[in-house]
Amino acid sequence: MLLTGIVIVYRHEITDMAVNMIESGKIIEILNKYNSYWSTGTISCGIRRDMLDSCTRQLDAKEILLLKGIRRSGKSTLMAQMIGALLEAGIRPVQILRVNLEEPLFSTDASLDFLERIYRLYRDRICPAGRCYLFLDEIQNIPEWERWVRGRNETEDIKIVLTGSSSELLSRETGTKLTGRHLSFTVFPLSFQEFLRFRNIMITSREDYYANKPLVRHLFSEYLRYGGFPEVVLKEAVEDKELLLWQYFEDIVYRDIVSKYGIRDAVTLRNLAVYLMTNIGRLTSISNLKKTFGVSQDKIENYAAALLETCLAHRVSKFSWSLKRSLRERFNIYAVDTGLRNRVAFSFSEDSGWLVENVVLNFLKSQFEEIYFESNGGEIDFVIKEGVDLTHRLQVWYADPADTDIPERELRCWTGSKTSHEEARPSRTERIRNILITNDLEKELVLGETKVECLPVILFLLGK
Repeated sequence: MLLTGIVIVYRHEITDMAVNMIESGKIIEILNKYNSYWSTGTISCGIRRDMLDSCTRQLDAKEILLLKGIRRSGKSTLMAQMIGALLEAGIRPVQILRVNLEEPLFSTDASLDFLERIYRLYRDRICPAGRCYLFLDEIQNIPEWERWVRGRNETEDIKIVLTGSSSELLSRETGTKLTGRHLSFTVFPLSFQEFLRFRNIMITSREDYYANKPLVRHLFSEYLRYGGFPEVVLKEAVEDKELLLWQYFEDIVYRDIVSKYGIRDAVTLRNLAVYLMTNIGRLTSISNLKKTFGVSQDKIENYAAALLETCLAHRVSKFSWSLKRSLRERFNIYAVDTGLRNRVAFSFSEDSGWLVENVVLNFLKSQFEEIYFESNGGEIDFVIKEGVDLTHRLQVWYADPADTDIPERELRCWTGSKTSHEEARPSRTERIRNILITNDLEKELVLGETKVECLPVILFLLGK
């Protein structure tokens, strides 16, 4: 059925070619603008992202590749870097087609027919034969794009890479239509390592860190304050940073959530977002939020789900070997970016401890799929589950660097939080890596039978 539809579109293009010759010429002109490497052989692609190698390794696979994530996190730049990697590998420039579906001209006719027309023009006039690497930027602008992408992927020698809003690319409908045919990567704002690279600071070893420690610690304070959105990092003036962050928040709330989901009570949605951003790392529940805002449970659940789908916030649930119990328990919310959080939060203090905890969580999100907190006689901020094992426990204690006396509560959590893992997997507990993330304290603790590494947060974030 799908193949028939594609043939019909193609025939329609042939019959209309003469009538639409000027428009076709304009489309080719726009494609030449966005694919200037066809003539130059090179592409400007910004400062390298850490996940580039992981993405480029998938360019030889058959599966459709999805780059998803919050707006302005660098998805389009990563796409350009993947194109650059193909060019460096010797792929002919004309074999690569990049289409920006937010181009104003294209947005006036955002349809499957128009997408097919663009592709046919490219095949007829630019690259008539051979493998094609097709990069579609902001694919969510094309209704029912899954049908076209799936059809092309199944019938042609083509590698398709897509970017789009997380809410669109993570929808149940998308998952159903592309089941078994796609791989996805989440693009987050810059890690601290990438942030330093954007500031032309290269830290490749502990020696580098200690040689540049005052500067790196100063930059870490800036990273906590203004976050890691690439364009924000590159702005020099504080006013420009704050203006961008405010605009990002407004666009996420109103363009990515209110408009897409048809939300009528935009005021409550926005207030919920601000409330969650303000209270990062604090336990909450749907019932508590329902009482706070005085609205129905269904509304709170739907609004919270929308905030999570757009990647504005992350949910960390309590660990349990029972998934049902884990989902019923209270949870913590963290912001996707501390700069975005600070710009909109209703807060009168620096909240440095909570911000460091948030930064640690964002780093872990880029490395691991299953992250929980533990509360079974002792509170552990983050517990990592890989497969059937718990592999890491991490507690954040961000005190004054001159304070080397660890509070009793930070020690008690390691010996008090035992029931969930030790009782269920007693033979595997020795594999757990216990880390107390500190401001500047580095040493090893032995608490009974439990060993705990004290590791400065900057070294932890740099993987050193």
